[in-house]
Amino acid sequence: MNRQMSLKTCTVLFSMVLFTVLLLLPAVFASDIALSLDQKEYYFRTGEQAVIPLHANNTYDLAVNGILGTTLTQQVHSGNFQYSSSNSQSASFSVAPGISETSISFGSSDTPMTLLVTMKFSYVQNGSREVVLDGLKIHFVADEADKKNQQDKMSSSSQKTRPPSSSDPFRQQQQQMQQMMNQAFNRQQQQQNNRQNSPSNTQQKLENHQLSQDSSALKQQMQRQVKQQQATRQAFQKQLAKNQDFQKAHQDLLDQGYNLTSADLDPSSNRTGSFDMHYQNRQGQQASLRGKLEDGKMTALQKDTPETRKMMMDRLQKNQDFQRYQRQLRQEGYHQNNTRFTQSMNTTTVQVQYAGPKNESATIRAQLSQSSVEKVELLRQTEDKPSSFNLWSFLLLLLLLGLVGYLLHARLFRRPLQQPEVHPAPAKKIDHQKVALAMLKQAERLYAAGKQKDAYGRAGQALRLFQSHELGLEKELTNDDIIDHLQARKKPSKDTKACFDLSSLVEFARYRPNKKDFDRIISLSETIITSKQVITSRHLKNTKTAESHIDRKLA
Repeated sequence: MNRQMSLKTCTVLFSMVLFTVLLLLPAVFASDIALSLDQKEYYFRTGEQAVIPLHANNTYDLAVNGILGTTLTQQVHSGNFQYSSSNSQSASFSVAPGISETSISFGSSDTPMTLLVTMKFSYVQNGSREVVLDGLKIHFVADEADKKNQQDKMSSSSQKTRPPSSSDPFRQQQQQMQQMMNQAFNRQQQQQNNRQNSPSNTQQKLENHQLSQDSSALKQQMQRQVKQQQATRQAFQKQLAKNQDFQKAHQDLLDQGYNLTSADLDPSSNRTGSFDMHYQNRQGQQASLRGKLEDGKMTALQKDTPETRKMMMDRLQKNQDFQRYQRQLRQEGYHQNNTRFTQSMNTTTVQVQYAGPKNESATIRAQLSQSSVEKVELLRQTEDKPSSFNLWSFLLLLLLLGLVGYLLHARLFRRPLQQPEVHPAPAKKIDHQKVALAMLKQAERLYAAGKQKDAYGRAGQALRLFQSHELGLEKELTNDDIIDHLQARKKPSKDTKACFDLSSLVEFARYRPNKKDFDRIISLSETIITSKQVITSRHLKNTKTAESHIDRKLA
């Protein structure tokens, strides 16, 4: 009887254990990657680095690479005032197989505040998956006594994400790249803003001069142009992120441990332009992606990494011409001191630089394509040395001295013939009004021919020439010099300054030209040059003669 009871009890216990194991099996096999934190709330002193250990359990037999996205919502309390702001960051992240731990830094704060953190690790393994840790709080407190750290574990396991639509198979990767490029652009924009806020910046100088009401309209137009350029750049950025060739090259760099640090775009439209993306890994090594899109299609793409540069150098080291030049330089006492890589769309130029025993320099320059070494040449640069003194040099010197002595004797002791006195003809003065008007006509023709930058430059040059001669200076002056002389002599300078300001902005590519503003500059300049008289054909006669004079004068 007791034996039957024991057998029955064992059977029940075995069934319960088996049932429990069967319940746990799906959870075990579903948890491809699990992430966890020791606490739900962390406390740090102000000024202290907020470093939090992130635990990972990877059930795969290999390291899994993906993107770790972090969203930070900042809550700041100052007296009765409080506000919040959010920003997101993404970076490549790798989870080693098995159990591992990684320290994640969230920076520091000089003031008490609270950060609400959401972390999401996205990867592709048996489909698109992600692990989300939501609800983490990081507190920065002023006093050590305010720290309330205590164990309160939070964890999350990977879940399948909604598969992307068939029409856009790279949608998730595109969004991740878009986010990383936005961060790179934000960093660049912040650096530009810091430079523009510097008192030595040209833009700041223009603002300090407090442009007149006439110039304020131009400034508003400039702001509209800037917004339009930003919209074009954002559209081109999205188009680039959608391109599959770019996605693959970008993902390859992420898989190699590189993170995007900056992005330079030069779009000519929403779907056409060039790009230059810069990356860096934790060891400080740098890589880049350069290329061009035309109507949304990739026409050129070049990836530059330390690995590709090493492959190029290995290929160059095997070239017989390179080996011969290198052996020759070493025999002469040269040693290698630098290597430079310069890339065009289809060719890489490698310059291996050497220094000689007497400060001479030499360079082995080679051009490499994707599959071969095209050209190798040796370039030398040595200091000029005086020729050795010899007998022929001495005889030549004596001959020259004798000739000089004879000429001096003939000039000093021979009575000169009486020559009629000749007066040099006075320098012919130009009609600066006529010349300046002819230059304005040249500017209009340049603009009509599509050379807007040259047109603005020629218009500004015409006004400078006229004002210089009008002030009696008759020499080339800068815009600022012209304005200073006008103000010192209490002459009108407002219109002249407005024309100079806009022409300078266009010449230095700080403002996109447009026909309305250009016509306004021409009109203001003509009014200044003709002293507010009506422009007639009489003022512009002999224009061709004046223009030919300008070409000879300003060529």
